[in-house]
Amino acid sequence: MTSSQYELVIVGAGVVGMGAALAAHKQGVKKILIVDRHQACTGASIRNFGFITITGLRQKIMQERSLRSREIWLDVIKKAKITINHRGLYLIAQHKESIPVLEEYLKIDPRSTVRLLSKKEMESQHPLFKKNKNFGGLHSTDEVRIEPRLAIPAVAKYLQSLGIDFLWKEEVLDFTHQQIISQKRKIKFKKLIMAPGNHLKGLGRDLFEKRKIQSSKLHMLRVMPEKKFKLPGGIMADLTLMRYPGYENLPSKKKLDKVIHKTCRAELDNGIHVIVVQGKDGSLTIGDSHHYTHDTHYPFENETVDNLILNKFNQILPIGKYNVVERWVGEYPSGKNDYLDHWLDKNICIANVTTGIGMSTGFAFAEDVINKLY
Repeated sequence: MTSSQYELVIVGAGVVGMGAALAAHKQGVKKILIVDRHQACTGASIRNFGFITITGLRQKIMQERSLRSREIWLDVIKKAKITINHRGLYLIAQHKESIPVLEEYLKIDPRSTVRLLSKKEMESQHPLFKKNKNFGGLHSTDEVRIEPRLAIPAVAKYLQSLGIDFLWKEEVLDFTHQQIISQKRKIKFKKLIMAPGNHLKGLGRDLFEKRKIQSSKLHMLRVMPEKKFKLPGGIMADLTLMRYPGYENLPSKKKLDKVIHKTCRAELDNGIHVIVVQGKDGSLTIGDSHHYTHDTHYPFENETVDNLILNKFNQILPIGKYNVVERWVGEYPSGKNDYLDHWLDKNICIANVTTGIGMSTGFAFAEDVINKLY
């Protein structure tokens, strides 16, 4: 960092913070600084599936933002030389009651890139689909998967090449209408965006408490199969229909709810819905569960939750033997609304994606914030 005064200062180097910097740069803002309290991005933006998802999101704003974010991601992926691991999504219908829900969903999703597959069509997509119990499912070609722990640092490096400054290991303790204040320095700004992600006990704490925003904790695993194979795209179990907002008000879902509450009670109690994506090395990232708190999460993890996730994984992808090579805790802020953009005045905004779709919609949300700011 070479300056103590910037046109735009952004606190938080996650997807929303870096997305805001990119959008501002495109608008011609010259002096931009991103400040983060860690040595690199360590929060929700690198702990997720890296799966840019469109299918099953709430119509209008949420899905529009996911499609716009996908456009931005594809441009950044090319310029930052980020590897795409695979494209597309297969949602496996393990319950016959899921099929009417998916049929109704297709009537409200305007895309031509998503379609219903019969059992025979699903089984033709991959040999593993012949081994699992399925009644068909949904296929979308729009989804994109990247490795977040590699992609997010690559985005930061790309932004630096554009002339955007970063200040790492610097926690912002306070701010006025003209400057941010850390333990080490004061930096003046013309405009300020605070994008704290799941850091809910720092700046903006009173607002987060007032809006009843919670921290969501996710169990995540990475496994290495003994036999190598390539997934045709991201995989979801039909437990997803219980969590993704695009399905929640469909008429046939009431019947599915009753069935899944009988067959998957433990999974529902732990917020499990199961997504599987694949890395360049052939490993599979599997998750996730959801537990919420307004305070600090209990630090000790229950193996029962991981076992529930892996049991459901074994059902939808019977790959044989594998080794669990990593476990970690994902996180994201969760609120009543999908997004938070709170304006303290015309030049200062607190911006957060307050549901688990930051990777999928964060770039477009940040762009919308910048469009209001300039």
